[in-house]
Amino acid sequence: MTSTSSYTNGEMESQNCSRDIPAIDFAPFVREEGVVVGAPPTPDQLIVASQINDACQSHGFVYITNFGLLLSDHDQENAFCSSKELFALDINAKQEKLHRISPQDNRGYTLFQSEKLNTTRPPDLKEAFNVDYHENDLSGCPESFVASSELLLSALKKMAVRHAMACAMAAELPSDFFAKALKEMDLCTIRHLHYPPCCFNSSSSDQLTRPIRVGEHTDWGLFTFLFWDEKAESQGFQIKKVEGGEVGGVAGHDLGGWQDLTIPDGTSGVIVNTGTLMARWTNGCWKATAHRVIEPNEDVAKIDRYSIAFFVDPDSQAIIDARELLKDGEASKYPPVSSLYYLNAKLTEAQGG
Repeated sequence: MTSTSSYTNGEMESQNCSRDIPAIDFAPFVREEGVVVGAPPTPDQLIVASQINDACQSHGFVYITNFGLLLSDHDQENAFCSSKELFALDINAKQEKLHRISPQDNRGYTLFQSEKLNTTRPPDLKEAFNVDYHENDLSGCPESFVASSELLLSALKKMAVRHAMACAMAAELPSDFFAKALKEMDLCTIRHLHYPPCCFNSSSSDQLTRPIRVGEHTDWGLFTFLFWDEKAESQGFQIKKVEGGEVGGVAGHDLGGWQDLTIPDGTSGVIVNTGTLMARWTNGCWKATAHRVIEPNEDVAKIDRYSIAFFVDPDSQAIIDARELLKDGEASKYPPVSSLYYLNAKLTEAQGG
């Protein structure tokens, strides 16, 4: 379905189509069988791997379901409740008592409108709190948030390794190829996000003079798990295929052609998308699709929205080198880069360091 065009200040709103992403039953990689236990893959695991490969070669977004043995619906609900309790703290408490994020540690609280993933826009209309697998300073956080963070860190680590196995099979590599770069998990991050109510702006979302909830960008690592609260689901989440595998930062002027992301009805799952380091590692065979979050209508703009993202990034000592995966006669499109160097550069750019 295509939205109607509107004209504001002499400019035309982009005609945004909807884009369905495939729902993939992840149960074959949740069960203790096949490659999960070091045995040959099961037929069902081969089917899942093929589905992931098809999606990653096209746009890099999938919607995985049936992972409840790793992270239950109840645990997800508790995580969102604790996240809402954290962001409901008085602004003075958040500014004075919570550990503040920096590009050096990428942990703690991000003030509202203090970050912009598209540096050509005003700051994003969001606040955030990051936790990772180092020693987190959670002083000032609600007890429920501390407890939920421990559970999430454990459950999402297992999910990341299982999905890395599925990705390796999808790319016709040894099942532990990507998982070997997740032994330390020292660059993986859980990000709790809050989008407070904002004024609905009827002008085009492609006008760079106006802020949006999350600016245009591609994620930086291997892949990202994205959980949405049920109130607004994926409304306002838009994606766009890009050449070169990267959008955001100083490249954020690449606008137009956005599609509304729609997820399958009646299913409980998580959005998973490919990051730029995975795109580089596969020499551009897999895509890191650009995405953003806008306010699609007044009803969505006036409510609090929440999401939880788990950024699965290779260990700091990992070298991302496309030459490892090249076929005969194929040239590498990207120079080798260390995961730590690449991610630090991106964090510094987004946080204005």
